Amino acid sequence: MSAHPGHATVPAPEPAVVEEAIAWLVRLQSGEAQPADWEACQRWRAAQPTHAMAWERLQRIQGRFNGLPDGPRARTALDDARRDMTRRRALRLLSVAFVGGATAWLVRPLLPVDQLLADHSTGAGERRRIELPDGTLVWLDTRSAVDVRFTAAERRLVLRQGRVALSTGRDGAASVYRPLWVETRHGTARALGTRFQVGLDEASTQVQVFEHAVELQPREAAVPRRLQAGESGRFDASGVHEVAALNPDQDAWTDGLLVARDMPLGELIRELARYRPGWLACDNEVAQLRISGVFSLSDTDRTLALVEKTLPVRVQRRTNHWVTLQRRT
Repeated sequence: MSAHPGHATVPAPEPAVVEEAIAWLVRLQSGEAQPADWEACQRWRAAQPTHAMAWERLQRIQGRFNGLPDGPRARTALDDARRDMTRRRALRLLSVAFVGGATAWLVRPLLPVDQLLADHSTGAGERRRIELPDGTLVWLDTRSAVDVRFTAAERRLVLRQGRVALSTGRDGAASVYRPLWVETRHGTARALGTRFQVGLDEASTQVQVFEHAVELQPREAAVPRRLQAGESGRFDASGVHEVAALNPDQDAWTDGLLVARDMPLGELIRELARYRPGWLACDNEVAQLRISGVFSLSDTDRTLALVEKTLPVRVQRRTNHWVTLQRRT
């Protein structure tokens, strides 16, 4: 996530600042907060611009649950998110090795060429923020790889695998304007002074625009297509497809969070599986159970424990890297 338009020059909050903001929010909504707690929180928010920005983000995320039937459950999940984010484990591994048998394919690491040759890459469970020379901020999602190619004429990121989010910089050091492109095997996305993210899979590239606009140019199409703020779309080499309204929770991963709003359990587990090595799935019998909450991506075991408490499911572990959710009897 990037700054609110009113904070254009403020750097994005570090994860530790986000954790502090969650702790303040939980304390003030615990029902036991005293006037001194509210005053202390106000001082904390005023101490640094990044504190105020982190607080605003949490307010926006929390506000999305106000209309949900199980809103109180979603709000109390912020407490679980705080505990999750303070129990970060050593998930920053490039891959996990299984020896022999059918389990070897369960690891799903980045391809070796992407790991070795990309300018920047992340492994299972790892997220990374990078500031480029022009001031652009780039967040790499789990299992992602990107190259940075800046020249005197343009700024270009080549997404090899995974997903990135960008908050574009002003490029003040350049004597002439240099367009900013994100390139994939399917074509390019050109930033038009914006905050957006780009995700790549085998069949297509997905682009979600949070501020301003992005111009999509499929590799074999003659005419580009522009996405405005609040829109999401996919493109392959032949054209742009599936343009629709943006899900405002889609960039919560940059803060280490997974926001579920009446989400099928199967969808939540598929997303969570991207952030841990090995195999994670749920039985078809429970895949359509619905769940809402704010969950941590940094400690997936803690998130699975929370799901197990919330829904009639149990976590079945054959090994630490072979986990299935089943109906609880």
